[in-house]
Amino acid sequence: MTQGIEHMASRAADGARGTSRGRFNWTALIGYLAFLVLLLHGLAHAYWAFGGDGFPFGADDANPEYSAFEHVGRERLAPWIAGGFLGSAAVALLLALPGRRRIPARLLVGASVFSAAAVFCTLADFRILGNLAYVFMLKFGAINWTVINQLFAVVAVGLLVASATIYQRRTSGACTGCGRTDSGAGWTSPEAAARWGRRAAYTAVVVPLLYASTRWAWALGIPLGISEELWEEGKKDNLWIAGAALATMGALGSLLTLGLVRRWGEIFPRWMVGLRGRRVPLSGPSSRPRWSPSW
Repeated sequence: MTQGIEHMASRAADGARGTSRGRFNWTALIGYLAFLVLLLHGLAHAYWAFGGDGFPFGADDANPEYSAFEHVGRERLAPWIAGGFLGSAAVALLLALPGRRRIPARLLVGASVFSAAAVFCTLADFRILGNLAYVFMLKFGAINWTVINQLFAVVAVGLLVASATIYQRRTSGACTGCGRTDSGAGWTSPEAAARWGRRAAYTAVVVPLLYASTRWAWALGIPLGISEELWEEGKKDNLWIAGAALATMGALGSLLTLGLVRRWGEIFPRWMVGLRGRRVPLSGPSSRPRWSPSW
């Protein structure tokens, strides 16, 4: 009987850490997938560095005025990008291999975050969002080759950061899937969720407002982040007016996110005639929230 209890306790502990026998552990594959994607992207840039055709960034960009490396050619840029992605692939492999590395976890996680920040601040730009419209319109041929590579790079470093998160959880004894530990619910507890959920909601409001501010600037005659020639071209077709209108709708929509952390997100405010004081209906099966933030 004692052995049976110990066996059940062992299985419960394994399940809490995401390593239950007979259960598919998807978190173990994230690191290897990140390594593969980063390696492929690094090899592609190595090919371009040695003179291959189709380099998508810098001066070879179809719209170099949007690029952070507008005046940098393939000969100078491709080797650096290739080295960055191949180095990131090595980090992803270290994160994916079983066991704990002698390299400090903070160093591996920091390298992953740095790689992601470098991609988002240099290679990626607003065209990723803009080309999503073509996807919904089923106009896949209109998607820019540079944007395809931008998206590939963003997905690659996103997988790398996910792998770093899983590695940090694994080495600290937490569940690789949810981050819980034996000591408690951790970041998933109602108190912790109220803290980080509030920050996440504010971030979800600020980011669209930053995007909208560029469209408002263009409509007001300020070529923020673009060349004078491009701004003049868009002005002729009233493109910036339409862009400002769409940005305004997006900004108003982002403000609704505040309802997740404000009282009016659960109770209709006083100025809404006919609805004031009523509970905002939820799409789930229960009309009562599991937790409420402290307003």
